[in-house]
Amino acid sequence: MKKNLLSIILAFSFCTASYGSNEILLKSAPASVKVFLKGAQLNYSVRTQLERGLNDLVFTGLASNIDRNSINVSAKGEAVIISVAQRFNFLRIPEKTPQIKNLEDSLDSQNRNLAFNQNETDVFKSEIDLILANKNIGNEKIGVSVSELQKMGEYYRKRLTEIKSKIFELSLSAKKIKKNIDRIQNQLEELNNQLNKPVNEIVVTVSSNTGTILDLELTYLIFDAGWRPAYDIRIDNVNSYASLNYNADVWQNSGFDWNDAQIILSTRNPGSNNNKPELNPWYLDFERPVLLREMKSGTEKFASSGVMQTVLDAAAPAETMANFIDVLETQLSIEFTSSIKYSIPSDSKPHTMALQVYTVPSIYEYYAAPKLDNNAFLVAKLTDWNKYNLLPGQANIYFGNSYVGRSGINPATTKDTLTISLGRDQNISVSREVVKDFSEDKFLSSNVERIFAFEIIVKNNKKQLTKIMVEDQIPVSRHEDIAVKLIESSGAIYDAETGTVKWIVDADGGKSVVKKLIYSVKYPKDKRIMGL
Repeated sequence: MKKNLLSIILAFSFCTASYGSNEILLKSAPASVKVFLKGAQLNYSVRTQLERGLNDLVFTGLASNIDRNSINVSAKGEAVIISVAQRFNFLRIPEKTPQIKNLEDSLDSQNRNLAFNQNETDVFKSEIDLILANKNIGNEKIGVSVSELQKMGEYYRKRLTEIKSKIFELSLSAKKIKKNIDRIQNQLEELNNQLNKPVNEIVVTVSSNTGTILDLELTYLIFDAGWRPAYDIRIDNVNSYASLNYNADVWQNSGFDWNDAQIILSTRNPGSNNNKPELNPWYLDFERPVLLREMKSGTEKFASSGVMQTVLDAAAPAETMANFIDVLETQLSIEFTSSIKYSIPSDSKPHTMALQVYTVPSIYEYYAAPKLDNNAFLVAKLTDWNKYNLLPGQANIYFGNSYVGRSGINPATTKDTLTISLGRDQNISVSREVVKDFSEDKFLSSNVERIFAFEIIVKNNKKQLTKIMVEDQIPVSRHEDIAVKLIESSGAIYDAETGTVKWIVDADGGKSVVKKLIYSVKYPKDKRIMGL
């Protein structure tokens, strides 16, 4: 009974925050951050001086969305942790971020520029009023000569034109300044709305018989952060190995910037279901006939059952930052720890970290499928790539310092070779032409036999001999009444299961190589073939 009562008291103390008078404010940036694929664990280390008796140690300036169940506090020193509580403090004014301070400085500068602009405009307008007020240069007694009148006219015209041009330029400048002010104010309004949220705090109540120094460790989990793998595959030329750069795009929206923090990336996902699967009994039974009367009386129920069944079925080589990353393979995940501190702003945008650089053995060859494309493609085959503990992600491909495109990396595939296309080679052309002398239809007693004949022409416009793998195909029958027969393939490698026909062509420079592909399809003449 005492044990249960103690558990209830501790649980209540964890959920309820106290605002005691003997509070010691602890404001510290995270010393390290462990970023998961979804979520991040923030770690704080603080040393503080305690007073004798009870002390409320308040961690403030924490992330806005904390997973309460993940809060963990440990201490080293002559003190006892009585309770741990999370609270939202509506009275504490959050500290302005550097971004807000910079924007406020920019706003003050723009307002000063607008004020100077307005003062200069007012001065020019006053000068116009002064000129117009003194435009009478003569009176009834004293006349004005023509030359004097011309001089005054030229002065008025020149000076008024200059002043009005200046006023026009100032008005254009004022519009630009006002637009800048509006943009800055809108951004400040958005940031201040986030700043006006209550401050998230964790209160640790400790008891000490004597005033002592206490070392506290606080960790908690947030889900407004994460990382995803990103790769760069760089190949200099066909005589070099491929360089596989393993990067991470890290993002976070904790409410404050992670400045100069040690970043640890983990392949674990704490948000996933960690319960082991359970197999339930698999029962077999005969289908129960559904009577027409039951169908009529329970139409809605029967229809609903059918929809549910459908849903269930559907568900069924200069030094890089990578040189400063330590890789640790734990029991359940892989962790990448940087010996250099990073700063990740709280902007939900991806920020790239270099994790590892691998040198991967590569095989290069030309590939062509003239049925689909008349060009030959240079292909790199990366071997043994699946031993590097990679995660699924997109890779940017670079060949000879030029961007080629993107390709997907999926370690779940069973293939030990990753094939990457490096682009077309315009100096090699491959064509596929129908040979009409061989192509014909034969009508037998009950069957039709169609013969298809093609010539594959490989032309090498390069100066040196080039090896090219050329692939084509013939159809594969799924019915015993449909017979497919390969008649001529010019020595190709034929896979009967997939219908693939493959040639390894050695084409001399400036020469052409011709391969023939002839096959027949026989089927009942009263049937129509789909896909032929």
